[in-house]
Amino acid sequence: MLAYKLITTIEELEPYRSTWSGILEKEHNNNPFIEYEWISTWWATLGVQENVEIYIVEHQGVAVAFFPLVHCIRFGTIHYFSFLGQGFATYMEVIADKEWLEHSITFLLKEFSRKYKRYLIVLHGLVESKKTSQELEKYAIEYQMPHSIFRTVTSYIDFQSITIDTFLQKHRKKFKSLKRRENKLKSLGHVVFQEVNPNYLQDMFTLFTRRWQKKIDKSGFTEKQTRLFYERLAKTNSKVLRVEVDSLQFERQWIAFTIDLCCRERNFCQAMGHEPDFNLFGPGRLIEKENMLKAHQSGYRYYDLGSGYEPYKFEWYTHIDFTRKFVMSTKGIKERNIRLWMVIRDRLKGLLTNNHQLVKLKRDRLGELRYFLKHANTKDWLRAVTKMFQRILSVHILDVYIAEQKQDSEKVRFQELPMKDIMTMKERANNVADLYKGYRPFADGDQVIYKRHDKTATEETVDYSYELSDNMSFIKEYDSQRLVEIVTEVQREGRAVCTIAPWYDRSRRRKLVQAGFHKVAKINIIKIFKWQKIYHV
Repeated sequence: MLAYKLITTIEELEPYRSTWSGILEKEHNNNPFIEYEWISTWWATLGVQENVEIYIVEHQGVAVAFFPLVHCIRFGTIHYFSFLGQGFATYMEVIADKEWLEHSITFLLKEFSRKYKRYLIVLHGLVESKKTSQELEKYAIEYQMPHSIFRTVTSYIDFQSITIDTFLQKHRKKFKSLKRRENKLKSLGHVVFQEVNPNYLQDMFTLFTRRWQKKIDKSGFTEKQTRLFYERLAKTNSKVLRVEVDSLQFERQWIAFTIDLCCRERNFCQAMGHEPDFNLFGPGRLIEKENMLKAHQSGYRYYDLGSGYEPYKFEWYTHIDFTRKFVMSTKGIKERNIRLWMVIRDRLKGLLTNNHQLVKLKRDRLGELRYFLKHANTKDWLRAVTKMFQRILSVHILDVYIAEQKQDSEKVRFQELPMKDIMTMKERANNVADLYKGYRPFADGDQVIYKRHDKTATEETVDYSYELSDNMSFIKEYDSQRLVEIVTEVQREGRAVCTIAPWYDRSRRRKLVQAGFHKVAKINIIKIFKWQKIYHV
Protein backbone atom coordinates (compact mmCIF):
# COMPACT_ATOMS: atom_id res chain seq x y z
CA MET A 1 0.00 0.00 0.00
CA LEU A 2 2.90 2.40 0.80
CA ALA A 3 6.03 3.31 -1.14
CA TYR A 4 8.74 5.91 -0.75
CA LYS A 5 10.75 8.28 -2.92
CA LEU A 6 14.18 9.63 -2.08
CA ILE A 7 14.82 13.33 -2.76
CA THR A 8 18.41 14.59 -2.70
CA THR A 9 18.15 18.05 -4.31
CA ILE A 10 16.03 21.13 -3.66
CA GLU A 11 14.95 21.11 -7.30
CA GLU A 12 13.43 17.63 -6.85
CA LEU A 13 11.65 18.75 -3.67
CA GLU A 14 10.13 21.92 -5.15
CA PRO A 15 7.13 20.20 -6.85
CA TYR A 16 6.09 18.94 -3.41
CA ARG A 17 6.01 22.41 -1.83
CA SER A 18 2.21 22.72 -1.93
CA THR A 19 1.68 19.18 -0.62
CA TRP A 20 4.18 19.74 2.23
CA SER A 21 2.62 23.08 3.20
CA GLY A 22 -0.90 21.65 2.78
CA ILE A 23 -0.20 18.90 5.33
CA LEU A 24 1.13 21.44 7.85
CA GLU A 25 -1.85 23.71 7.25
CA LYS A 26 -4.25 20.82 7.81
CA GLU A 27 -2.45 19.80 11.03
CA HIS A 28 -2.35 23.43 12.30
CA ASN A 29 1.43 23.23 12.66
CA ASN A 30 3.07 25.88 14.85
CA ASN A 31 6.64 24.58 14.63
CA PRO A 32 8.52 27.08 12.43
CA PHE A 33 11.45 24.70 11.82
CA ILE A 34 9.46 22.22 9.72
CA GLU A 35 7.81 24.77 7.47
CA TYR A 36 8.88 24.36 3.84
CA GLU A 37 10.44 27.85 3.74
CA TRP A 38 12.68 27.14 6.74
CA ILE A 39 13.78 23.73 5.42
CA SER A 40 14.50 24.95 1.88
CA THR A 41 16.33 28.08 3.07
CA TRP A 42 18.48 26.06 5.46
CA TRP A 43 19.25 23.51 2.75
CA ALA A 44 20.25 26.15 0.20
CA THR A 45 22.38 28.14 2.65
CA LEU A 46 23.73 25.98 5.47
CA GLY A 47 23.06 22.44 4.28
CA VAL A 48 24.83 22.62 0.94
CA GLN A 49 27.67 20.37 2.13
CA GLU A 50 25.35 17.99 4.01
CA ASN A 51 24.08 14.76 2.47
CA VAL A 52 20.42 15.74 2.80
CA GLU A 53 17.89 13.01 2.06
CA ILE A 54 14.17 13.77 2.11
CA TYR A 55 12.17 10.54 2.24
CA ILE A 56 8.64 10.95 0.86
CA VAL A 57 6.18 8.23 1.84
CA GLU A 58 3.37 7.88 -0.67
CA HIS A 59 0.02 6.14 -0.66
CA GLN A 60 -1.27 5.32 -4.13
CA GLY A 61 1.06 7.94 -5.58
CA VAL A 62 0.04 10.68 -3.16
CA ALA A 63 2.62 12.03 -0.65
CA VAL A 64 1.39 11.53 2.93
CA ALA A 65 4.61 12.02 4.91
CA PHE A 66 8.02 13.69 4.61
CA PHE A 67 11.13 12.70 6.61
CA PRO A 68 13.77 15.50 6.41
CA LEU A 69 17.01 13.64 7.19
CA VAL A 70 20.77 13.82 6.78
CA HIS A 71 22.47 10.51 5.95
CA CYS A 72 26.15 9.67 6.31
CA ILE A 73 28.46 6.74 7.08
CA ARG A 74 30.04 6.95 10.53
CA PHE A 75 32.15 4.69 12.72
CA GLY A 76 33.35 2.77 9.69
CA THR A 77 30.31 0.94 8.37
CA ILE A 78 27.28 2.29 10.24
CA HIS A 79 24.62 4.29 8.40
CA TYR A 80 23.91 7.35 10.53
CA PHE A 81 20.59 9.20 10.14
CA SER A 82 19.64 12.48 11.82
CA PHE A 83 17.17 15.28 11.30
CA LEU A 84 18.51 18.10 9.14
CA GLY A 85 19.12 21.51 10.70
CA GLN A 86 20.96 20.23 13.75
CA GLY A 87 22.33 23.17 15.73
CA PHE A 88 19.79 25.52 14.14
CA ALA A 89 16.39 23.82 14.47
CA THR A 90 15.28 23.66 18.11
CA TYR A 91 12.30 21.43 17.24
CA MET A 92 11.95 18.84 14.48
CA GLU A 93 9.47 16.13 13.59
CA VAL A 94 8.04 14.09 10.74
CA ILE A 95 5.72 16.06 8.42
CA ALA A 96 2.70 13.83 7.99
CA ASP A 97 -1.08 13.61 7.92
CA LYS A 98 -2.16 12.54 11.40
CA GLU A 99 -3.84 9.36 10.14
CA TRP A 100 -0.69 8.34 8.22
CA LEU A 101 1.99 9.21 10.78
CA GLU A 102 2.20 5.85 12.56
CA HIS A 103 1.99 3.85 9.31
CA SER A 104 4.65 6.03 7.64
CA ILE A 105 7.11 5.72 10.52
CA THR A 106 6.64 1.96 10.75
CA PHE A 107 6.94 1.55 6.99
CA LEU A 108 10.11 3.63 6.56
CA LEU A 109 11.93 2.19 9.59
CA LYS A 110 11.19 -1.32 8.31
CA GLU A 111 12.61 -0.27 4.95
CA PHE A 112 15.77 0.96 6.69
CA SER A 113 16.09 -2.38 8.52
CA ARG A 114 15.70 -4.23 5.24
CA LYS A 115 18.11 -2.03 3.30
CA TYR A 116 20.83 -1.39 5.89
CA LYS A 117 22.47 -4.09 7.99
CA ARG A 118 23.70 -1.56 10.54
CA TYR A 119 22.24 1.85 11.24
CA LEU A 120 22.01 4.43 13.98
CA ILE A 121 19.16 6.94 14.08
CA VAL A 122 19.72 10.08 16.19
CA LEU A 123 16.78 12.49 16.06
CA HIS A 124 16.92 15.78 17.97
CA GLY A 125 14.23 18.28 18.95
CA LEU A 126 11.28 15.91 19.27
CA VAL A 127 8.60 17.60 21.36
CA GLU A 128 7.08 15.14 23.81
CA SER A 129 3.58 16.52 23.44
CA LYS A 130 3.67 15.87 19.67
CA LYS A 131 2.85 12.55 18.03
CA THR A 132 6.18 11.92 16.25
CA SER A 133 8.05 11.35 19.51
CA GLN A 134 5.38 9.00 20.84
CA GLU A 135 5.20 6.95 17.63
CA LEU A 136 8.99 6.50 17.45
CA GLU A 137 9.10 5.27 21.03
CA LYS A 138 6.15 2.97 20.36
CA TYR A 139 7.93 1.48 17.33
CA ALA A 140 11.16 0.89 19.27
CA ILE A 141 9.29 -0.92 22.06
CA GLU A 142 7.06 -2.96 19.75
CA TYR A 143 9.93 -4.18 17.57
CA GLN A 144 12.40 -4.46 20.49
CA MET A 145 14.88 -2.01 18.98
CA PRO A 146 17.67 -0.80 21.29
CA HIS A 147 16.96 2.86 22.02
CA SER A 148 17.64 5.71 24.44
CA ILE A 149 15.82 8.97 25.13
CA PHE A 150 17.27 12.23 26.49
CA ARG A 151 15.02 15.06 27.65
CA THR A 152 15.49 18.81 27.87
CA VAL A 153 12.91 21.10 29.41
CA THR A 154 11.10 23.61 27.19
CA SER A 155 9.29 26.50 28.85
CA TYR A 156 6.64 28.74 27.33
CA ILE A 157 3.82 31.15 28.10
CA ASP A 158 0.30 30.15 27.08
CA PHE A 159 -1.60 33.44 26.91
CA GLN A 160 -4.86 31.53 26.49
CA SER A 161 -4.46 29.96 29.92
CA ILE A 162 -3.95 33.27 31.72
CA THR A 163 -5.37 36.75 31.19
CA ILE A 164 -2.90 39.53 30.58
CA ASP A 165 -4.08 41.31 33.74
CA THR A 166 -3.43 38.17 35.80
CA PHE A 167 -0.02 37.75 34.13
CA LEU A 168 0.94 41.36 34.95
CA GLN A 169 -0.28 40.96 38.52
CA LYS A 170 1.62 37.70 38.97
CA HIS A 171 4.88 39.37 37.91
CA ARG A 172 4.13 42.84 39.29
CA LYS A 173 7.42 43.08 41.23
CA LYS A 174 9.50 42.29 38.15
CA PHE A 175 7.47 44.68 35.99
CA LYS A 176 7.84 47.42 38.61
CA SER A 177 11.61 46.90 38.78
CA LEU A 178 11.88 46.96 34.98
CA LYS A 179 9.75 50.11 34.85
CA ARG A 180 12.19 51.88 37.18
CA ARG A 181 15.10 50.99 34.92
CA GLU A 182 13.17 52.02 31.85
CA ASN A 183 12.26 55.38 33.39
CA LYS A 184 15.88 55.93 34.39
CA LEU A 185 16.98 55.30 30.82
CA LYS A 186 14.24 57.52 29.42
CA SER A 187 15.30 60.35 31.74
CA LEU A 188 18.67 60.36 29.98
CA GLY A 189 17.50 60.29 26.36
CA HIS A 190 15.04 59.03 23.77
CA VAL A 191 14.15 55.31 24.02
CA VAL A 192 12.13 53.42 21.41
CA PHE A 193 11.13 49.77 20.85
CA GLN A 194 10.43 49.07 17.19
CA GLU A 195 10.31 46.36 14.55
CA VAL A 196 13.22 46.30 12.10
CA ASN A 197 12.94 46.04 8.33
CA PRO A 198 14.45 42.70 7.15
CA ASN A 199 16.78 44.64 4.83
CA TYR A 200 18.57 46.22 7.81
CA LEU A 201 19.86 43.38 9.99
CA GLN A 202 23.50 44.48 10.07
CA ASP A 203 23.07 46.23 13.42
CA MET A 204 21.67 43.05 14.96
CA PHE A 205 24.76 41.01 14.10
CA THR A 206 27.10 43.83 15.14
CA LEU A 207 25.39 44.08 18.52
CA PHE A 208 25.46 40.30 19.01
CA THR A 209 29.22 40.31 18.33
CA ARG A 210 29.77 43.03 20.95
CA ARG A 211 27.57 41.18 23.43
CA TRP A 212 29.66 38.01 23.13
CA GLN A 213 33.14 39.41 22.57
CA LYS A 214 34.13 38.62 26.17
CA LYS A 215 32.19 35.34 26.33
CA ILE A 216 32.54 31.93 24.73
CA ASP A 217 29.86 31.66 22.04
CA LYS A 218 29.27 28.36 20.25
CA SER A 219 26.10 29.39 18.44
CA GLY A 220 27.89 30.63 15.32
CA PHE A 221 25.13 33.24 15.02
CA THR A 222 27.37 35.85 13.39
CA GLU A 223 29.24 33.56 11.00
CA LYS A 224 28.95 34.50 7.34
CA GLN A 225 26.66 31.66 6.21
CA THR A 226 24.47 31.87 9.32
CA ARG A 227 23.96 35.59 8.74
CA LEU A 228 23.06 34.88 5.13
CA PHE A 229 20.59 32.22 6.26
CA TYR A 230 18.68 34.59 8.57
CA GLU A 231 18.76 37.39 6.01
CA ARG A 232 17.27 35.09 3.37
CA LEU A 233 14.74 33.65 5.81
CA ALA A 234 13.60 37.13 6.83
CA LYS A 235 12.83 37.93 3.19
CA THR A 236 10.74 34.83 2.41
CA ASN A 237 7.16 35.55 1.41
CA SER A 238 5.46 32.94 3.57
CA LYS A 239 1.94 33.43 4.85
CA VAL A 240 2.53 31.36 7.99
CA LEU A 241 6.25 31.78 8.79
CA ARG A 242 7.53 35.21 9.73
CA VAL A 243 10.90 36.37 10.99
CA GLU A 244 10.40 39.34 13.29
CA VAL A 245 13.36 41.39 14.46
CA ASP A 246 12.77 44.07 17.08
CA SER A 247 15.22 46.56 18.46
CA LEU A 248 15.47 48.65 21.60
CA GLN A 249 17.14 51.90 20.58
CA PHE A 250 18.57 54.67 22.69
CA GLU A 251 19.25 57.92 20.85
CA ARG A 252 18.92 55.99 17.56
CA GLN A 253 21.56 53.44 18.53
CA TRP A 254 20.73 49.78 19.13
CA ILE A 255 21.14 48.66 22.73
CA ALA A 256 19.14 45.39 22.50
CA PHE A 257 17.40 43.15 19.97
CA THR A 258 15.26 40.04 19.67
CA ILE A 259 14.79 37.81 16.64
CA ASP A 260 11.65 35.64 16.65
CA LEU A 261 10.33 32.93 14.37
CA CYS A 262 6.55 33.20 14.28
CA CYS A 263 4.43 30.35 12.95
CA ARG A 264 0.66 30.53 13.20
CA GLU A 265 -0.10 30.83 16.92
CA ARG A 266 3.46 30.42 18.22
CA ASN A 267 6.10 33.13 18.72
CA PHE A 268 9.47 31.41 19.15
CA CYS A 269 12.25 33.59 20.57
CA GLN A 270 15.27 32.52 18.50
CA ALA A 271 17.91 34.84 19.97
CA MET A 272 18.40 37.97 22.04
CA GLY A 273 21.32 40.31 22.57
CA HIS A 274 22.11 43.60 24.22
CA GLU A 275 24.81 46.26 24.46
CA PRO A 276 27.17 45.35 27.34
CA ASP A 277 27.93 49.02 28.03
CA PHE A 278 24.30 49.39 29.17
CA ASN A 279 24.25 46.33 31.46
CA LEU A 280 23.22 48.33 34.53
CA PHE A 281 20.04 49.47 32.77
CA GLY A 282 19.09 45.87 31.97
CA PRO A 283 18.37 46.38 28.24
CA GLY A 284 18.07 42.62 27.69
CA ARG A 285 15.35 42.36 30.32
CA LEU A 286 13.60 45.45 28.99
CA ILE A 287 13.36 44.17 25.42
CA GLU A 288 12.36 40.71 26.63
CA LYS A 289 9.43 42.28 28.50
CA GLU A 290 8.43 44.38 25.48
CA ASN A 291 8.71 41.35 23.19
CA MET A 292 6.40 39.24 25.36
CA LEU A 293 3.77 41.96 25.51
CA LYS A 294 4.04 42.51 21.76
CA ALA A 295 3.48 38.78 21.14
CA HIS A 296 0.30 38.93 23.21
CA GLN A 297 -0.92 42.07 21.44
CA SER A 298 -0.21 40.46 18.04
CA GLY A 299 -2.53 37.59 18.89
CA TYR A 300 -0.01 34.78 19.39
CA ARG A 301 -1.17 32.18 21.87
CA TYR A 302 2.28 30.83 22.77
CA TYR A 303 5.42 32.77 23.61
CA ASP A 304 8.10 30.09 23.36
CA LEU A 305 11.22 30.60 25.48
CA GLY A 306 13.00 27.65 23.88
CA SER A 307 14.77 24.59 25.30
CA GLY A 308 17.23 24.82 28.15
CA TYR A 309 17.62 25.43 31.85
CA GLU A 310 18.64 29.11 31.83
CA PRO A 311 17.12 30.74 34.95
CA TYR A 312 15.48 33.65 33.09
CA LYS A 313 13.26 31.22 31.16
CA PHE A 314 11.63 30.10 34.38
CA GLU A 315 10.83 33.62 35.55
CA TRP A 316 8.00 34.11 33.06
CA TYR A 317 6.73 30.68 32.00
CA THR A 318 3.23 29.33 32.58
CA HIS A 319 3.79 25.82 31.16
CA ILE A 320 6.62 23.42 30.38
CA ASP A 321 7.09 20.71 27.79
CA PHE A 322 10.11 18.55 26.98
CA THR A 323 12.16 18.07 23.85
CA ARG A 324 13.68 14.68 23.27
CA LYS A 325 16.76 13.36 21.61
CA PHE A 326 15.80 9.91 20.38
CA VAL A 327 18.58 7.39 19.67
CA MET A 328 17.79 4.00 18.11
CA SER A 329 20.04 1.42 16.51
CA THR A 330 20.14 -2.06 15.09
CA LYS A 331 21.08 -4.87 17.48
CA GLY A 332 24.76 -5.38 16.62
CA ILE A 333 27.43 -5.16 19.34
CA LYS A 334 29.18 -2.23 17.66
CA GLU A 335 25.98 -0.18 17.45
CA ARG A 336 25.12 -1.00 21.06
CA ASN A 337 28.57 0.14 22.23
CA ILE A 338 28.33 3.37 20.24
CA ARG A 339 24.87 4.03 21.65
CA LEU A 340 26.18 3.32 25.19
CA TRP A 341 28.98 5.81 24.61
CA MET A 342 26.43 8.37 23.38
CA VAL A 343 24.29 7.75 26.48
CA ILE A 344 27.22 8.38 28.82
CA ARG A 345 28.34 11.44 26.86
CA ASP A 346 24.89 13.02 26.70
CA ARG A 347 24.07 12.36 30.33
CA LEU A 348 27.36 13.87 31.41
CA LYS A 349 26.71 16.83 29.13
CA GLY A 350 23.22 17.17 30.63
CA LEU A 351 24.62 17.25 34.17
CA LEU A 352 27.10 19.96 33.20
CA THR A 353 24.69 22.16 31.23
CA ASN A 354 22.06 21.93 33.97
CA ASN A 355 24.56 23.41 36.42
CA HIS A 356 24.11 27.12 35.73
CA GLN A 357 27.11 28.15 37.84
CA LEU A 358 29.36 25.84 35.85
CA VAL A 359 27.93 27.16 32.59
CA LYS A 360 28.64 30.74 33.71
CA LEU A 361 32.20 29.76 34.66
CA LYS A 362 32.86 28.30 31.24
CA ARG A 363 30.93 30.83 29.15
CA ASP A 364 31.62 34.06 31.07
CA ARG A 365 34.74 33.66 33.20
CA LEU A 366 36.77 31.64 30.72
CA GLY A 367 35.53 33.94 27.97
CA GLU A 368 36.74 36.99 29.90
CA LEU A 369 40.10 35.27 30.52
CA ARG A 370 40.48 34.47 26.81
CA TYR A 371 39.65 38.06 25.87
CA PHE A 372 42.09 39.39 28.48
CA LEU A 373 44.98 37.17 27.32
CA LYS A 374 44.35 38.25 23.75
CA HIS A 375 44.07 42.02 24.30
CA ALA A 376 45.76 42.93 27.63
CA ASN A 377 48.71 45.33 27.72
CA THR A 378 51.29 45.76 30.48
CA LYS A 379 49.10 48.20 32.43
CA ASP A 380 46.18 45.76 32.32
CA TRP A 381 48.41 42.95 33.62
CA LEU A 382 49.66 45.06 36.54
CA ARG A 383 46.11 46.07 37.44
CA ALA A 384 44.94 42.44 37.27
CA VAL A 385 47.78 41.14 39.45
CA THR A 386 47.21 43.90 42.00
CA LYS A 387 43.50 43.16 42.10
CA MET A 388 44.18 39.46 42.58
CA PHE A 389 46.37 40.09 45.65
CA GLN A 390 43.91 42.64 47.01
CA ARG A 391 41.18 40.00 47.03
CA ILE A 392 43.26 38.10 49.60
CA LEU A 393 44.64 40.95 51.70
CA SER A 394 44.57 44.71 51.25
CA VAL A 395 45.05 47.83 53.34
CA HIS A 396 43.74 51.16 52.03
CA ILE A 397 44.35 54.58 53.56
CA LEU A 398 42.16 57.32 52.12
CA ASP A 399 42.17 61.04 52.86
CA VAL A 400 38.94 63.03 52.56
CA TYR A 401 39.36 66.62 51.35
CA ILE A 402 36.80 69.43 51.30
CA ALA A 403 36.79 72.91 49.77
CA GLU A 404 34.32 75.06 51.69
CA GLN A 405 31.28 76.81 50.23
CA LYS A 406 31.73 80.06 48.36
CA GLN A 407 29.25 82.12 46.44
CA ASP A 408 30.79 83.06 43.12
CA SER A 409 29.47 84.83 40.06
CA GLU A 410 32.05 83.35 37.70
CA LYS A 411 30.58 82.44 34.35
CA VAL A 412 30.11 78.79 33.41
CA ARG A 413 33.24 77.15 32.01
CA PHE A 414 32.09 73.56 31.60
CA GLN A 415 28.94 72.13 30.06
CA GLU A 416 27.13 69.10 31.42
CA LEU A 417 27.27 66.27 28.89
CA PRO A 418 23.96 64.66 27.88
CA MET A 419 23.80 60.92 27.36
CA LYS A 420 23.59 61.20 23.57
CA ASP A 421 27.06 62.82 23.49
CA ILE A 422 28.53 60.11 25.71
CA MET A 423 27.32 57.44 23.26
CA THR A 424 30.11 58.32 20.82
CA MET A 425 32.98 58.61 23.35
CA LYS A 426 35.80 56.10 23.84
CA GLU A 427 35.17 55.48 27.56
CA ARG A 428 31.49 54.89 26.94
CA ALA A 429 31.12 51.86 29.22
CA ASN A 430 32.58 53.68 32.22
CA ASN A 431 30.64 56.88 31.52
CA VAL A 432 27.32 55.10 31.04
CA ALA A 433 27.82 53.19 34.30
CA ASP A 434 28.56 56.46 36.13
CA LEU A 435 25.44 58.08 34.69
CA TYR A 436 23.40 55.16 35.97
CA LYS A 437 24.91 55.69 39.44
CA GLY A 438 23.90 59.34 39.39
CA TYR A 439 27.13 61.09 38.33
CA ARG A 440 26.95 64.15 36.12
CA PRO A 441 29.84 64.48 33.63
CA PHE A 442 31.05 67.98 32.73
CA ALA A 443 33.15 68.67 29.68
CA ASP A 444 35.03 71.29 27.78
CA GLY A 445 34.28 70.54 24.15
CA ASP A 446 34.39 66.77 23.67
CA GLN A 447 36.64 66.06 26.67
CA VAL A 448 35.26 65.11 30.09
CA ILE A 449 36.89 67.38 32.71
CA TYR A 450 35.25 66.00 35.86
CA LYS A 451 32.33 63.98 37.18
CA ARG A 452 30.14 65.12 40.02
CA HIS A 453 27.71 63.48 42.43
CA ASP A 454 25.48 65.53 44.73
CA LYS A 455 24.41 62.78 47.13
CA THR A 456 27.18 60.22 47.64
CA ALA A 457 30.97 60.18 47.88
CA THR A 458 32.46 56.91 46.59
CA GLU A 459 35.89 55.36 46.28
CA GLU A 460 35.09 52.56 43.89
CA THR A 461 38.48 50.85 43.95
CA VAL A 462 37.72 49.71 47.52
CA ASP A 463 33.91 49.82 47.28
CA TYR A 464 33.62 52.50 49.97
CA SER A 465 30.95 55.21 50.02
CA TYR A 466 29.12 57.56 52.37
CA GLU A 467 26.23 60.01 52.13
CA LEU A 468 27.02 63.69 51.60
CA SER A 469 25.47 66.49 53.60
CA ASP A 470 23.25 69.06 51.91
CA ASN A 471 24.93 71.62 49.64
CA MET A 472 27.97 69.42 49.08
CA SER A 473 29.18 67.74 45.88
CA PHE A 474 31.70 64.96 45.33
CA ILE A 475 34.03 65.10 42.32
CA LYS A 476 36.13 62.36 40.73
CA GLU A 477 38.12 61.65 37.56
CA TYR A 478 38.92 65.33 37.34
CA ASP A 479 41.60 67.05 35.27
CA SER A 480 44.12 68.02 37.96
CA GLN A 481 45.55 70.77 35.76
CA ARG A 482 42.17 72.53 35.85
CA LEU A 483 41.26 71.77 39.44
CA VAL A 484 40.92 75.41 40.47
CA GLU A 485 38.45 76.04 37.63
CA ILE A 486 36.49 72.93 38.60
CA VAL A 487 36.23 73.96 42.25
CA THR A 488 35.19 77.49 41.29
CA GLU A 489 32.56 76.06 38.93
CA VAL A 490 30.95 73.92 41.66
CA GLN A 491 31.26 76.61 44.35
CA ARG A 492 29.49 79.03 42.04
CA GLU A 493 26.28 77.24 43.03
CA GLY A 494 27.00 77.77 46.72
CA ARG A 495 28.15 74.18 47.26
CA ALA A 496 31.13 72.75 49.11
CA VAL A 497 33.35 70.37 47.14
CA CYS A 498 34.46 66.96 48.41
CA THR A 499 36.91 64.43 46.99
CA ILE A 500 38.98 61.45 48.13
CA ALA A 501 42.69 60.86 47.59
CA PRO A 502 44.86 57.83 48.50
CA TRP A 503 47.61 58.50 51.07
CA TYR A 504 50.46 57.60 48.69
CA ASP A 505 49.52 60.09 45.94
CA ARG A 506 51.46 63.10 47.22
CA SER A 507 51.24 65.06 43.97
CA ARG A 508 47.46 64.79 43.96
CA ARG A 509 47.14 65.82 47.61
CA ARG A 510 49.44 68.78 47.06
CA LYS A 511 47.34 70.03 44.16
CA LEU A 512 44.20 69.69 46.26
CA VAL A 513 45.67 71.92 48.95
CA GLN A 514 46.75 74.46 46.34
CA ALA A 515 43.18 74.52 44.99
CA GLY A 516 41.76 75.42 48.42
CA PHE A 517 40.99 71.98 49.84
CA HIS A 518 41.80 70.90 53.37
CA LYS A 519 41.88 67.40 54.82
CA VAL A 520 38.97 66.65 57.15
CA ALA A 521 39.25 62.90 57.72
CA LYS A 522 41.34 59.79 57.19
CA ILE A 523 39.77 56.42 56.47
CA ASN A 524 41.64 53.14 57.02
CA ILE A 525 40.18 50.03 55.38
CA ILE A 526 41.50 46.52 56.06
CA LYS A 527 40.20 43.63 53.92
CA ILE A 528 41.00 39.94 54.34
CA PHE A 529 39.12 37.93 51.74
CA LYS A 530 35.46 38.94 52.33
CA TRP A 531 36.02 40.32 55.83
CA GLN A 532 36.34 44.11 56.00
CA LYS A 533 36.95 46.62 58.79
CA ILE A 534 36.73 50.40 58.41
CA TYR A 535 38.39 52.86 60.78
CA HIS A 536 37.59 56.59 60.71
CA VAL A 537 40.38 58.81 62.03
